[in-house]
Amino acid sequence: MKLRLFPAAICCASFAVATFDSRENCYAQGSKTSAAEVQSTDSAGSEDTSVVTVALGSLDTLVPNLQHLLRTAGAGAVGGTLSGLVKQYAAGIDPKRPIGLFVDLDETGQPVSVACLPVSDLEAFFETLSIFGEKNDLDDGLFEFDLSGNPVYGKSVGDWLYVAMTEDAIEGVDESSATSLTKMLQKYDLRVKLNPQNIPDDLVDFFIGQMEAGLEQSMAAQNEDMDEEEAAAAQATSEQMIAQTEEFIQGTESLVVGLMVNKGDKKTILDFGSKFVADSKFAKQMEKAAAAKSAFGGIPQDSSMMTLQYFQLFEPEDIGQMEKMIEGSLKTAMKEIEKNGDAATQAKAKDYINRIVDLVLEGAKTGKAESAVDVSVDGPLSIVISFSVADGSKVEALAADLAKEAESSPVPFKLQIGTGKHAGVNLHKLTADLPPDANDSARKIFGDTVNVAIGTSAKAVHLAIGKSADDNLKSAIDRAGKTPSSPAQMIKMRLTMTQLLNYIQSIQATPVSEAMLNATTSGNDRISIDSQIVERGAVVRLSVEDGVIKGVSAGVKAGMASGGGF
Repeated sequence: MKLRLFPAAICCASFAVATFDSRENCYAQGSKTSAAEVQSTDSAGSEDTSVVTVALGSLDTLVPNLQHLLRTAGAGAVGGTLSGLVKQYAAGIDPKRPIGLFVDLDETGQPVSVACLPVSDLEAFFETLSIFGEKNDLDDGLFEFDLSGNPVYGKSVGDWLYVAMTEDAIEGVDESSATSLTKMLQKYDLRVKLNPQNIPDDLVDFFIGQMEAGLEQSMAAQNEDMDEEEAAAAQATSEQMIAQTEEFIQGTESLVVGLMVNKGDKKTILDFGSKFVADSKFAKQMEKAAAAKSAFGGIPQDSSMMTLQYFQLFEPEDIGQMEKMIEGSLKTAMKEIEKNGDAATQAKAKDYINRIVDLVLEGAKTGKAESAVDVSVDGPLSIVISFSVADGSKVEALAADLAKEAESSPVPFKLQIGTGKHAGVNLHKLTADLPPDANDSARKIFGDTVNVAIGTSAKAVHLAIGKSADDNLKSAIDRAGKTPSSPAQMIKMRLTMTQLLNYIQSIQATPVSEAMLNATTSGNDRISIDSQIVERGAVVRLSVEDGVIKGVSAGVKAGMASGGGF
């Protein structure tokens, strides 16, 4: 079976969950690893023929972890209720083994789900469910159960019970399916895996056909407001979107989402991963990304309130697709310009927009784009942004022309070009006075004047915003120069909650931010995003420390009590 698209998946934690309508599904993926490392997304080690497989940890693991999250969020009483319900309705379930759900497709393309339950005492299990209906023993380990008028079938294989809505769905099950669950959960509390290559070609073709029909209807509705050129550009963009969707489905081997609650490190981790078909465009991109280097590794500082790094590679065909997508938007923008101002003003505006678009496309043609952000509130607000360009001199020339325009502009800002040099980087400066009616918060943040320091080099542009913009820009340039070639990550982000909340309180205190700050645990208050290239794929990890959960919960409660307002 060849898979291109996926309907959905839903996780099963009890016998009743197995009775969900097979047309209703949801999707997820992940990996349970140590606190610092991001593992491969495909660790099961055996062939998976299902379209979607869901592995849920044992009750002995899940219940304490859920109780921990609920206590952290200030809902400990709910955790106690949860424990009581599990004890009441999980009789006969082995609390030390995982629960699973396998979703396949029948000959009509409809999802068919089979739940896998670790039953240690079959009679006790059915006795618990007797309040919903009686079971009918069909011999050879097969059972029929009437659940509120809906027949449900179960098959006992070893010490596992497979449950489905039809008898045919569980006819060929064996213990090997259950064995794969344990392997999947070696690194996860919850793991959901989607296998696009197990979706039949005709179902993918049907999905793509539906996309095409929907886009054609949308185009027909919009064509009345478009000229011939705009309609052609929109059509090309739609066709490109469909082609990219089909290419992604065909080139993706698996998508995985994994969740773990790490009580020891006081954090909750969510991993998103993908593995691509060997020799596919995406697999080759991952090989290049693994060897990529960043020029901005030194920009983020560990002590800062927020940092962000982003890195992307471009293939030659990506540039053509980008040009087509920009073309339609550019024409719309030009039409809007033609509605305002005289001919000379319109011509200048069009020229500036075309030059900016050219800079963007030229940057993509270098084969990569990267950026870095550092936001510090240790003192006055400092924002530093660095991004790669194909030719810094063209950015500088554009800025010089804008500076000349600013001289005769009624807008109260000043752009100075060539104010100096630092470590080989040309320096420039933009200042803009706050209007007289600016509120106190804006003046606390920027002072009476917004200062932006700008640095341009052959392949980069650096911006620093804040009261000490000049010094902060030079410091950032120095940091980047100390690590001119560091390993690149697709994305990396850090946000420290207490620093953010303290800064908000210093500008304008509110009941919500105060409650969040009082509840947030310093030293355990970080949100992190990391990425790692693995064989033919990548994993992105989101980590949320317990202190953040406490703070958000307190903020929600304070907002409800005070009528909102951050």
